[in-house]
Amino acid sequence: MFSNLFGSQIESIILQFAYYFLLFILYSVGGWIVECIWTYFMKRKLENRGFFFGPICPIYGVGSLVCVLLIGPLHLSWPLEFLLMIIICDLIEYITSVVLEKIYNVRWWDYTTASLLHLNGRISLETSIGFGVGSIFILHLIQPFFSRLLALLNPLSLLVISGLLLIIFVADILLSLIAISNIKGVFKGGTVDLTAEIKRFSINYYKKASRLSRRLAHTAMHHVGNAQKEAKKRVSQTFKSKTAKK
Repeated sequence: MFSNLFGSQIESIILQFAYYFLLFILYSVGGWIVECIWTYFMKRKLENRGFFFGPICPIYGVGSLVCVLLIGPLHLSWPLEFLLMIIICDLIEYITSVVLEKIYNVRWWDYTTASLLHLNGRISLETSIGFGVGSIFILHLIQPFFSRLLALLNPLSLLVISGLLLIIFVADILLSLIAISNIKGVFKGGTVDLTAEIKRFSINYYKKASRLSRRLAHTAMHHVGNAQKEAKKRVSQTFKSKTAKK
């Protein structure tokens, strides 16, 4: 497809990126679904989980790709896969929690009150076991299914779909970062899960911006209408003045 322009090696790199990006999206959406189901059973209410506006939790996409690319090729026994993925996913979750708190001065999640055993409220025994079990399902059930699913796409379809999703994903990142940049000092962390509150803050940020835009547009149209009326009035007065002189 791109061989005549860039060479077969570049084409292969582009197609591989498209393939793994689609995998990343699939696992990120799947992680969001799991988060929402888990939260519903724990809190008996639906919440739009995650950092972004869309139905996506990239931390699950990253963890799943690590599982597929690093652990899968080793062909380890199930117990070893289970333990390795617990360690890797806990590291990802802990580092992500620390980085987000350092940047925004607030915790997105905290397991202090919800877990029997946790480390600084950032990772917990229950979620660690879930990561380990999930990795077994990913390696032996989900990834083979996704591989067969993506194999149905020809190279052009793969590129078009991944390209469109990449544009949407980047737009979501930018919109989320703009909204979240105003969150400093709004929430106090502590030992509660603030994911839902932070998401509501982000959505309200754009609702307020939308209302402001509508008010500005309404004011502008009002001024335009007044200017048109004033212009018509002056034209009418000028016309009457010329008629009177004749």
